[in-house]
Amino acid sequence: MRKIIAIAFLVVLPSWLSAAEFETRKDLEYAAKDGESLKLDAYLVQGPGVHPALIYIHGGGFTTGDKSGMPGGWPDIFALLIEARISVISINYRLAPQHPYPAATDDVQSAIAYVKKHASDLRVDPDRLALMGESAGGMISSHAGVKYPPGNKVAAVVSFFAEHDFQLRVTEDPCAMDGYTVPRPAGGCISGGMAAFFGFDKLDPSHEATLRDASCVTHVHADMPPYLLIHGTRDYGVPIEQSHSMQQSMHCVGAECKLVAIVGGGHGGWNQPEQIHYKKTMVSWLSEKLK
Repeated sequence: MRKIIAIAFLVVLPSWLSAAEFETRKDLEYAAKDGESLKLDAYLVQGPGVHPALIYIHGGGFTTGDKSGMPGGWPDIFALLIEARISVISINYRLAPQHPYPAATDDVQSAIAYVKKHASDLRVDPDRLALMGESAGGMISSHAGVKYPPGNKVAAVVSFFAEHDFQLRVTEDPCAMDGYTVPRPAGGCISGGMAAFFGFDKLDPSHEATLRDASCVTHVHADMPPYLLIHGTRDYGVPIEQSHSMQQSMHCVGAECKLVAIVGGGHGGWNQPEQIHYKKTMVSWLSEKLK
């Protein structure tokens, strides 16, 4: 069912953004897997023709979260995207531990295929489609952007404070997880979210193939879309070295990757005046890549 939005969610929009500037469509089923209906919410800019769009993948340590995180959790960024005439599509995906890797990344590929197939109805340009996510959603976004089936390539990826190199991650010593640093456990540096995502909490040689396949750095190639990585320099949930590793790997194959470091920033929650520059930087970068 289609309807024009009239504040259908609990979020205070900036005064300069009119609710009439976009249309909302809630709970569209994009796939059904393992008996679970996978749905998305679409916030579509008004006006004739087709528009660029961004698929948002929520965070939550691979085990929690919901598509309502956009725009409710990112009102400023959501408003800037709509103002830039970029539609926003927020998706749910199967969660761990019930659905371990690669369920979540497979679901994002299904969502991309759905949006491209229904692009005309959604007033979306299938060639100007981007992915964005934070934390676990950032990892899933990055993975979907670099390892994709034919026809599912996107135009750009924005990844906030995400894991890109699990083989590096498990070797950290000291180990950063859940906001703290601790000596690396004997079984490897594996957070609770990672354990749920992979289905194991201690390393043995049989896990190497899974870690390698889940690591975005494994799959980098020259023809992948451009990436924008945004990461706090004091992130003790996912260290900024994860973004450095991805950027270095992409540059080694000639792919485009920009890293915006938030000085003093932790695992999100960047609200100091000197930290909020990333918002306009991100929207300007997206507008350029999706023009």
